[in-house]
Amino acid sequence: MAKERVTVCVPRCEPGDVPRAIGAAMAPYDYNREFAPGEPVVETWWDYWCINGGGWEFPVVPGHEDDPRLIRGTETLSGDPRDVPPSLCDGGPRGLLDLETPRARAASKARRAFEEWQEFASGYPPVRPMSHFWARYVADPEAYPQARAREDFSRQPAMAALRERPELKDLVGGDPAAYLGGDLDAYVRETADEALPTHALLTLDGRWLAIAGTELRRYFNEYLDALTPDTLVVRVLYHG
Repeated sequence: MAKERVTVCVPRCEPGDVPRAIGAAMAPYDYNREFAPGEPVVETWWDYWCINGGGWEFPVVPGHEDDPRLIRGTETLSGDPRDVPPSLCDGGPRGLLDLETPRARAASKARRAFEEWQEFASGYPPVRPMSHFWARYVADPEAYPQARAREDFSRQPAMAALRERPELKDLVGGDPAAYLGGDLDAYVRETADEALPTHALLTLDGRWLAIAGTELRRYFNEYLDALTPDTLVVRVLYHG
């Protein structure tokens, strides 16, 4: 079993009622629940949980750091204390959560990586991604072993030169030709869409959606954007 995060959406309620509201929303997906005769069986995901963004906290809209409606979990799953800075929170009314800043930062970094890689790589012969060499290995592993595939990938002039530019490699990654050679705007949008989604989303109408793939990450963002400002959006850490 592993620990994952779900972003839970619940209707507006008093701050003291938030744990109860989240518990009610999470209840249908409890491993230990008993289904009534004839009730549709849904996939269950957790056996215990707590409010905890831990690395996935939301930035607070500036000027609202002390709003009592903001939610900050005080303990980890193991009971250790947490201290969430005022600029961050585990959740609260959607209108108090700065959803745009994480996306804008991710988009800016993605654009910079794309443009810097394109400029750098333009001084060398075209670069093939690792998948090109891996396909040759899969097609004939005896004649073209894994070690040869990795060596041929690394020996490309641009990849050899990239090893001498650690700051650029940190920005563009170890296989930049795999994803920094297509449509710039599409890449920036997809990267921005990755900034907010957690492993899962629990919607107001009780749907637990495992978030994987471009379309679901975009849906996650569009769903949060469309919520009313007073809808509560909370990061929940669960053991499942």
